[in-house]
Amino acid sequence: MNITLDHVTKKFAETIAVNDFSARLPSGQLLCLLGPSGCGKTTILNMLSGIVPVTAGRIFFDDRDVTELEPEKRGIGLVFQNYSLYPHMSVLENICFPLEIQGVKKSERIRRATELAEMVYVDNLLKRRPAQLSGGQQQRVAIARALVKNPQLLLLDEPLSNLDARLRIEMREEIRRIQQETRVTTIFVTHDQEEAMSISDQIVLMKDGYLQQIAAPLEIYRNPINEFTADFLGNPVINKLSGVVRNGKIRIDGTERELALPTAEALADGRKIHLSIRAESFEPSDERDETVLIGSVAALSVTGKDTLANIRVGDFDVRALVDSDAELSAGETVGLTLKSRGVFVFDAESGERLA
Repeated sequence: MNITLDHVTKKFAETIAVNDFSARLPSGQLLCLLGPSGCGKTTILNMLSGIVPVTAGRIFFDDRDVTELEPEKRGIGLVFQNYSLYPHMSVLENICFPLEIQGVKKSERIRRATELAEMVYVDNLLKRRPAQLSGGQQQRVAIARALVKNPQLLLLDEPLSNLDARLRIEMREEIRRIQQETRVTTIFVTHDQEEAMSISDQIVLMKDGYLQQIAAPLEIYRNPINEFTADFLGNPVINKLSGVVRNGKIRIDGTERELALPTAEALADGRKIHLSIRAESFEPSDERDETVLIGSVAALSVTGKDTLANIRVGDFDVRALVDSDAELSAGETVGLTLKSRGVFVFDAESGERLA
């Protein structure tokens, strides 16, 4: 089922939680609503579910306008952060409960619940109560309960936040597997960019109630539309150097060098910019010409096949991931060439991408 949000806005008193949000989310995919806390992710989810009414705009499921439709008529499954399992019911009874509400016969309820329990690997726990389950097992039961109604849309609100780091990795892989098996359009809310990058077909990135960018994980990483997107995605965090355009070149603050970048040649003289560079987009170089950044190595940390080098360039501390075979040592002056990928120029004031 395709999801369309058409200029959707949500206000709580004087606070605008979601502002003129428009997007088309394709059927059968796992989409992550990603952004910092308070950016409007959960509000979008709650408007899709019908829990929270829309202030302005329209929501469509395929061609059906569901903007004012009751939650129980929308054909959705919803998994909350705390799973919301009924403590007095067994696992089987929890999974069956939505079908009982719909008046489905007991034999059919048990059949469908057992099938879902097998899919999420809790079929050996059907007689247990939620208090007897681990966090990961509770999450699996909550997903099975959401799927037993055969929803057209599955909504997951920070479903991994209560789990430890190792279990989070395991469960996000499980959510991906389940979604690929069922092909249910799934929207997953998270503030964890690594989580979103690892499991989603597309990332919907938000900030302060506004949509920033929608794209596949690798595309949004490689081709950020603005400075916020470049800053938010990536580990280590992208390096950001302030500078000014001089004669088609970039003078980095705190240096006398003018860096020659083909992408900067068309920029207006005197324009203040941010040069943002991914850590993996540097290569040590013996050259000292105008295409090379010059810095002093402050510290080195071997991470395996790569070395994370902290290098002082003008007024900035730069983190560069270089091959561990590179012969660098603390205190030496080093040249850094820039690869063609992972290097961006943004306007210093607006954050607009310039190159």
